Amino acid sequence: MAILPEEFLNWNYYARRRLLEKVLKSEIRGGPEFFLEFTRHNPVLCTAAVDEHGVVEVNGKVVGVGYVVKEEYLKEHTRIFEKHLKETGERYEEVKHDETALKQLYREHAERGLNLLLKYIYLEPGKTVEVMDFEKLSSIELAKRLPHSSKHTWNLLQRNRNACLVFFQPPSISYEIKVRVSIHLDDLYHCFVTLIHDAYHYTPPQHREDRPVYIFHVLEVYDNSPTASGFGRRIV
Repeated sequence: MAILPEEFLNWNYYARRRLLEKVLKSEIRGGPEFFLEFTRHNPVLCTAAVDEHGVVEVNGKVVGVGYVVKEEYLKEHTRIFEKHLKETGERYEEVKHDETALKQLYREHAERGLNLLLKYIYLEPGKTVEVMDFEKLSSIELAKRLPHSSKHTWNLLQRNRNACLVFFQPPSISYEIKVRVSIHLDDLYHCFVTLIHDAYHYTPPQHREDRPVYIFHVLEVYDNSPTASGFGRRIV
């Protein structure tokens, strides 16, 4: 495995922290700047596998990608975010038929969640080495449970666990991360990653079923930006 380089982390991880701070301070409220910043969260996941006729089947889809803590911190951080979700869940049952109260609950959940993400996941420089596992990225398979979904990514990963993530932020920043994918259905990684996903966007219990978690184990990182130092230069 490889460790995500500082060059990538400065553009992706630490910039996410700055975005969360701006959102909490109401310095950014949607609009072009917000959506441009959000491209750091949404790479294309590229997968491929040979089908029963010997033909290579390929697929790419935009996914949300997050970070994970080191194994020794998983239980502690999972408990923290479980408490956050439980607090909202108890209130949700009381107000789920009251649209006005429900909107307020979602706002409170999001604000509390952002503060928790800043405190425990998106840390200040110098505090990440001990806690964060920069050999890994994560995502949730949200489409598998939907009857109309093609399930291309899910099906291809059953046959081939090698994949790549392609990040692009207009007009010219691009990174490619080659990964090995592990699939988690009912373990601590699954619990942790789904809780982090639900920390900002509250997900009611009825929508939490059948959400496999992908852990992307970093193998190689390339700068694909159209610059003198880019164009496919391997940086890890």
